[in-house]
Amino acid sequence: MQQLIFGLANGSIYALMALAIGMVSSTTGIVNFAHASVVMMGAMVSWWMMVIYGLSYIPALFVAIAVSIVLNIVMYETCVKKLGDLQDNVGWIITLFGASIILDNIARMLFGTEPQAFPYLFGGKMVTFFGANIMLHELMMITIAVVIGVVYQTIIKKTRFGRAVRAVAFRPATSELMGIKSEKIILSCFAMAGAVAAIGGALIAPITFASYTMTYSIGLKGFAAAVLGGFGNTKGAFIGGFILGLIEAFISIFVPAGIKDSISFVIMIIVIIFLPEGIMSAKFFNRNLSAAEKV
Repeated sequence: MQQLIFGLANGSIYALMALAIGMVSSTTGIVNFAHASVVMMGAMVSWWMMVIYGLSYIPALFVAIAVSIVLNIVMYETCVKKLGDLQDNVGWIITLFGASIILDNIARMLFGTEPQAFPYLFGGKMVTFFGANIMLHELMMITIAVVIGVVYQTIIKKTRFGRAVRAVAFRPATSELMGIKSEKIILSCFAMAGAVAAIGGALIAPITFASYTMTYSIGLKGFAAAVLGGFGNTKGAFIGGFILGLIEAFISIFVPAGIKDSISFVIMIIVIIFLPEGIMSAKFFNRNLSAAEKV
């Protein structure tokens, strides 16, 4: 049970990162290589608000969400929008990598280089569950991630905005002819991805400590989860995050700690070779779904 909860808790962060990556990828066809840095900035801003300004966890998180949304919007305007056709111009790879390096260095200058202790939800209180001692913070990580995933899928499937997102994901040019402002939809997806990044950063920071390097490994695993579920497929990416977390947790019982992190990338390579569109492209999961329905 301990390994199960641990795997789901880690998987919840991978799932949130993969979901946010999928939000951007589904509507633009690009990969936001600076996403992990936005997650880190969300965590560091939350820590700063609590330690320096004395805010409690929730108000500090709202400030971090606002900052992360602004960062993602600025990133879109400066690193993506100016490039024009993103299919012909792949300069976004360089500009987003550059944005990531800039954010990391800004965080290093503002917050210092030393890892900082980040408070747990409920003060780190533990509960006994089926004979295992489990932190309430870990249970909240899982709960919050699932709620965000369900709410996002509900919005995408049941609302007018969601239909617009699916239209832009399916046929951007055609959606413009139908009166949908594609650019506003893409900007909204970047903003939502920023909000999810801040939440994910604040949830994982108590475990990793808050620092400008905190997401180096986790960020790569978020990309691995997105590959596992399928780029552009937010539902698959979200599920892929939990699957990756569970695989890591149970494999870590049998392999040395030093090579545990490599498991994620071995899985990613295998998926790219045999299921390049992700697990949700497999017939068991994907039964005659249109491209718009896979968002």
